[in-house]
Amino acid sequence: MKTAVLVATLALACAAPAEAATVKQVTSTCHDGGFSGRFTLRFETSGGYHRPLGAITTAGPYIGDSGTQSLRISYQAGTSTHTVYTHVGPATNGEHTETFPAGLTIPVTARGSAAMTFDSGTASCVATVPIG
Repeated sequence: MKTAVLVATLALACAAPAEAATVKQVTSTCHDGGFSGRFTLRFETSGGYHRPLGAITTAGPYIGDSGTQSLRISYQAGTSTHTVYTHVGPATNGEHTETFPAGLTIPVTARGSAAMTFDSGTASCVATVPIG
């Protein structure tokens, strides 16, 4: 009986562990004169896919309500570009956090990127990060 329990315990210990998701964070900045933007993307990788989780942005100076932020997450597979997420929204001074909807995936075999365009109304710049 003790031998059977020991063998079962050893078999469980030697079994391959399930693939754990790896969370990464990548950051890029951009400038246009005195205007600047900072874009940080968080994503996890598991099961053959990268999954964007969320972003943190900071840009400015913005004057009034004229600022916008435009995000595009895409990947290139062969000669085709596939957009998996876009979002355009107002921007103001300070840090902003965005959480993405579930289900966004980028194959690990593709070349993925996320580009955030910051526009103050008079100045504009793009911060791009690789996904992978």
